[in-house]
Amino acid sequence: MAQESISLSALTELKYQRMRVCSSKRRRSDAELVYALPTALELLAIEKPKLPERMRFKDKMYVVVSDALRRSHVDGVSFIVWQGPIETVTVERRFVCTSPACTWAMMSAYLSVAELAILGDSMMRRDNRLKRATFEDFIAFLKRAEEYCQESVDSGQRRKAFKGIRNCYRALRLMRENSDSSFETRTRLALMRYGLPCPQVNYAIRNPHTNKAMLLDMAYPEYSIAIEYDGGDHAGQWLADTSRRQAIQGAGWEYIQVTKLNLGDEEQEERLARRVAEAIHRATGWPVALTDRQSIRQLSDGRRDSRWQSR
Repeated sequence: MAQESISLSALTELKYQRMRVCSSKRRRSDAELVYALPTALELLAIEKPKLPERMRFKDKMYVVVSDALRRSHVDGVSFIVWQGPIETVTVERRFVCTSPACTWAMMSAYLSVAELAILGDSMMRRDNRLKRATFEDFIAFLKRAEEYCQESVDSGQRRKAFKGIRNCYRALRLMRENSDSSFETRTRLALMRYGLPCPQVNYAIRNPHTNKAMLLDMAYPEYSIAIEYDGGDHAGQWLADTSRRQAIQGAGWEYIQVTKLNLGDEEQEERLARRVAEAIHRATGWPVALTDRQSIRQLSDGRRDSRWQSR
């Protein structure tokens, strides 16, 4: 039931807008440009995370080069010197940009760990029309980046690891394949920040009314708790969501609805976590105490609270 993330049609329109601008730049320069950062995300039709303010200018384009001597002057183009391996793909047989995994790694110098995880999820959508990478692609790129550094040491060049590589490994611990929207990822992280376990993404159950499979946005199957992000605001969507909710409850699951109002504010996110904790209490008979709000760094350090493993 993913909504409010940018739709495929909107991402495609943004892609073609960017391609038109790229075509104009190519006519003014003899240089072979490799687009990167937000420009690559637009060309690849990938939903952008919350960008730092300096990257929000629509007219600004980013190009990557391997060393400063390769930079040239092209009006409206910012040249970025990248210390890691440059992995590229060609869009529409015309525009060369960094690959999804390479773009994600480059963005690590500009994004928080949370936004980097949200970007990674956006690249691994369940919808094949929006899926640009797999979890293994990110791991393979980071391994290649480490080998790239080692090769430079062997040759006497001694390249340093790219800025942000540690945050990449932290973000990997939070990323999940096959989500449907960035708001699902934000919901998942909000719950984990208060000590709740990570819910499963797109968990399949049987619709008791149609006997067909139905995917839950997020779920705690061991407690029969479904968490659904609802971004609908029109009558048709409301009717569909009501029918879906009735089907989920008819299958014996507790239904917890999340909206945009439940996210982005500490007080609201804590209330959401408490609703989930109370649902777990009803399912198990065990009271659930939330933790103090944890930082994303705490969530991604690989030492998550093990109290759920014994339940």
